[in-house]
Amino acid sequence: MERHLAADMAQTSTIALAVILVAVIVVGGLVGIGIYRARYAAAREEGYRTLAGRSADNAQATAEELKGVRAELGEVRQRLAALEKLLSQIG
Repeated sequence: MERHLAADMAQTSTIALAVILVAVIVVGGLVGIGIYRARYAAAREEGYRTLAGRSADNAQATAEELKGVRAELGEVRQRLAALEKLLSQIG
């Protein structure tokens, strides 16, 4: 009976060791996946920040160009008004 009990204890300790080993591997895997996801998210966030910066720069450049176009349009309107006035004096 003692031999049977010793065999059962050996099997139990082997099973317990295997369960603990599997649990450690699973926890390690989950931690590794979490670290990978965090790094990937940080890289994506940095990409979004860069894109937002470029977008802001482009919006600023577009606003400046629009300001220049408006100034030129004002000059064209003034010249057109002067030309109309001249034509009305002639005709």
